[in-house]
Amino acid sequence: MVPGLGLVARSRGALRLTAVDARAEAAGLHPGLSLADARARCPEVQLLEADPVADSRALGRLAEACRRYTPALAVDAPDGIVLDMTGGAHLFGGEVALMADLRARVVRAGFTPRLAMADTPGLAWALARVRAEDFAAPVGAGAELLAPLGFAALRLAPDQLALLHRLGLRRIGQLSSLPRAALVRRLGRSLLDRLDEALGQRASPLVTALEVPPWRAERRLMDPIWLEDHVLSVIADLAGDLGTRLEAAGLGARRLVLELYRVDGAVRRLQVATSRPVRDRARIAALFRERLAGLNEGLEADFGFDQLRLTGLLLQPLVPRAMQLTGETDGEADFAALADRLAARLGPDAVRRFTDHPERRLPEEGATLEPYVHTRAPPAPADTAHFAGAPLRPLRLLQPPQPIEVLAELPDGPPERFRWRRVARRVVCAEGPERIEPEWWRSPAVAEAGPRDYYRLEDEKGCRYWVFRQGLYTDATPPRWYVQGLFS
Repeated sequence: MVPGLGLVARSRGALRLTAVDARAEAAGLHPGLSLADARARCPEVQLLEADPVADSRALGRLAEACRRYTPALAVDAPDGIVLDMTGGAHLFGGEVALMADLRARVVRAGFTPRLAMADTPGLAWALARVRAEDFAAPVGAGAELLAPLGFAALRLAPDQLALLHRLGLRRIGQLSSLPRAALVRRLGRSLLDRLDEALGQRASPLVTALEVPPWRAERRLMDPIWLEDHVLSVIADLAGDLGTRLEAAGLGARRLVLELYRVDGAVRRLQVATSRPVRDRARIAALFRERLAGLNEGLEADFGFDQLRLTGLLLQPLVPRAMQLTGETDGEADFAALADRLAARLGPDAVRRFTDHPERRLPEEGATLEPYVHTRAPPAPADTAHFAGAPLRPLRLLQPPQPIEVLAELPDGPPERFRWRRVARRVVCAEGPERIEPEWWRSPAVAEAGPRDYYRLEDEKGCRYWVFRQGLYTDATPPRWYVQGLFS
């Protein structure tokens, strides 16, 4: 039987233990001990190389699971999570019941926690690391609880701890009889700052890992659910609650996130997006029904979900429109609803549409094929007033433009004869030029290509072409000709 497990990483120029399990700790090992000392104390201990990246990911997943208690949450790397439960402990039956529920879920997820609740994050951090049992500190008892603790509870640097030890200081309570000015001169300001933060005499705000979205509906279930029909029923109720709030504010949701909290602490997150703002309960429920149907791995409920949360992340104004007296429906709205359901089932790339970019100068970049349903905020429409008098453009563009061989041309004018696709064509009518300067601010290569002079040409068979000349005759290399599009 292995007497214990430990993780090893290089620290301060030597291999040291970064973590040990309960059996290794009982054998006299502890984090910070050098590898040689660990082998000397317990030769049979099994040591593995630490993986900080994997530890960070696991801590992040555990933090996501703790969002069921509060959205005001901060990850205290490498091994801590801080929850701001101000005014919220009573929702879980009080502080003792809250810690008991949190401990049960963390243990079920495969971790062994140390929990403490206090007035300040610094005091809670200290108590969680010096007490083996869960502890809820009484209000205003910070100074009394900190006095018998060592200075490691204040999260000081190793050189500060070593200096305190040389000065004969072992407990935090010994600082109360010493002048603060002398402590600052010898140990720096950070010592007193950490002490004041733990006592609540100095602000220590949490750097929350997750923002608090204001538009949210939530259900906590007495018994876990795992059947898809039951999950969809709860989703419909959440959509109704969220839709009522959105209607009162005159808003609709463009992006919705559903969080399903499993009993074992895992969190399943599903997201849907819409082409138009929505707040209708049936439509939101239908989108998530399609999203669930499109999951290759299924719902993965395992032991069930005991909490569901629906959040509107991207909101836009939604003004009700009057129905037509003839009873006719809005075909565009019906198509948008269909596109939303297809995107929820097959992904955002399932339905695409052409999006105009009038701010782009090059014709082949004037329209791009983009998802019909955006998962992010759509860009603001560009100002197209200065394009109102633009010359006629063809509906069909060749991508990329195809080179042509000009057989006869006028200087700085349109070609008289050209060959394209091995066929010689004689020009009988020409219009132009229309000069388009390159977008020099995008890249040097675009600027070096030179301006384009566009012409509309018609050959002896009545076919019409949109061609351009790339570059100027004054350049070192002669201009090149391309056909950009065809007129029908």
